[in-house]
This record gives sequence, C-alpha cells and structure tokens, in this order.
Amino acid sequence: MPNDLLIRKLHDMTPDEVYDAIYTDCLTDVQNRRAFEADTEWTHMAIVDMDSLKWLNDTSGHRTGDKYLKHLAGSLVQVFGANNVFRLAGDEFAVVNRRLAPWTITDGMDHLHTYIPEFSYGLGRTLEEADAALRTDKAARELSGLRAPRGCRPPWSV
Repeated sequence: MPNDLLIRKLHDMTPDEVYDAIYTDCLTDVQNRRAFEADTEWTHMAIVDMDSLKWLNDTSGHRTGDKYLKHLAGSLVQVFGANNVFRLAGDEFAVVNRRLAPWTITDGMDHLHTYIPEFSYGLGRTLEEADAALRTDKAARELSGLRAPRGCRPPWSV
C-alpha cells in the first residue's frame, strides 16, 4: 500500500523534480542505473569501481565511505561531464563516451589516478565487456600492490 505522505509529495513535485527523483542517485547526485539503462547514445564505456569501500565502511563508518563515494563521483563529473557519469550500484560507476575514440576515457582515468588512487576501471563497448576488463584491472592492481584484497587495508590509507 502506498504511503500517503509520499503520494502527496509526488503530487506537489514539478516534472523536473519527478525526473530528478527517478533518474538521479540521491547520495552522489549523478545519474543512476535507471538513467544508464535508458541511455543508448554512447560508443564506449568504463565501469569504475571504488577500491576498499568495505574496509572504509568497516573501519571508519559508512559516513566516511559515503564521503569517498561522493568525492569519486564529483571527480568523475569534473573530468567527463555530468551527462556521462552514472552510479550503477554501491561502489560502481559507469562513464560513457559519446565520441568514437575510446582513448578519451582512458586518458581521463589516467589523469584521475594521479589525484585519486583508490579506484579500478574497465573499458568496453558493452557493459559485459567493460565488466570483464574491470575484473582484469582489479586483479592487476591487486598483484602490483595498488589495490587491497576485499575487506583488507588499502595501500593508500593512512
């Protein structure tokens, strides 16, 4: 049964507010998974995974984890633009490229790694392809010591 208060709030919203409520992630203010699935106007994409969110949440609390998620989301928006960044799930974001050259995403990710070391990413033409590349990047970063195994203290922590 619908909550009457929520129904009244929905009734009082403008069309733009309804759109934002449906397609915007409330924590990071980037587009959400629903918006990503409705968007088909891109040629390449990257899945970005924030490293060590579980460790942050377990050791410093969820507010700290939220702060890191917001920081990563904001940084992705600064580099790639708000129309190209989506939060897919917990610590995963998608960045889409509406141009033909996939290297523009790679260049942006390399630039971000200079300032934010705590993420892995995979590039592809499809979600499945990018996800497979993400798993490869996570494993390579873990082997090189740039990424901690799940739940372990990350190398960038103080």
